[in-house]
Amino acid sequence: MKQVVGEKAFDQYFSEVYGERWPLIKEALLHKEVKVARKNLFYSESLENFKSSWGIEDELKNPQNCFSLNDDFDLGKFETQMLPFYRMDPASLFPAKALQAKPGELILDMCAAPGGKTLVVMEDLASAQGELDSSGTLVANELSTKRKFRMMSVFKRYLPSDVRRMVKIRGVDGSIIGVERKEVFDRILLDAPCSGERGVINKKSELEKWKPKRSKNFGIRQYALVSSAFMALKPGGRLVYSTCSISPYENDEVIEKLHKRREGEFEVIPTPFPEEGEPTKYGTQFLPDKKGWGPIYYSIIEKK
Repeated sequence: MKQVVGEKAFDQYFSEVYGERWPLIKEALLHKEVKVARKNLFYSESLENFKSSWGIEDELKNPQNCFSLNDDFDLGKFETQMLPFYRMDPASLFPAKALQAKPGELILDMCAAPGGKTLVVMEDLASAQGELDSSGTLVANELSTKRKFRMMSVFKRYLPSDVRRMVKIRGVDGSIIGVERKEVFDRILLDAPCSGERGVINKKSELEKWKPKRSKNFGIRQYALVSSAFMALKPGGRLVYSTCSISPYENDEVIEKLHKRREGEFEVIPTPFPEEGEPTKYGTQFLPDKKGWGPIYYSIIEKK
């Protein structure tokens, strides 16, 4: 029997996952992604001055330091050496903040490009809201050369030079880091490459050839990365696994597989932001039919 592919297979699979909610999620995925302006906390200007200087009024209560922008807002008009804010999906802030980096730690961002989550982690690592503490180090790893250079450009535009010196750039396959650097890192953020269904559904050529195997294959790659991250994590360390997928193959089932193979070696930690997102078996998920945020999934684990 010929396998069903394309939009029919896409709808069939996600209807089984989300039931009657699927048409609402699908419609939300077809709409433009919601983004906010996240204030760069390394930018030397008070919040009130920042709002008045840039004509920004609509501040979100959570996540903090985020502001709504009109679609036609032009970032190119800023001629400052350091940019005052970074545009990002508000849901993507939560996995970065859930890492809870602290000054003096050694942090790994395993798949760091384009760098938005890394900026958020650096705020905590460098204690940006108080005095600068440069005793910590963040290793920003990105396998793709093109994406790595884009990420480095982001760091140059958003981080002051003394904070950039805390960042070490690498360009290796994340799946080998656990073997190379076993039990080295205090905390690891793994924002794993994923299916990205928002991109799939908005690109006809991708949607026409979609089949569940695509998501299963990503799940295999993601497990290799999360397994490597777990090996690289110190006992007592924290790992945050994140994707922008809505597929269980790439989200809870990756953590389920780690649980089966590393039973008793870690525990899943509740999110510090229980009021935001929806709980899953092992983590938290943002689906775009609620606020237009996401999709984003994240799970927090700590190594025993």
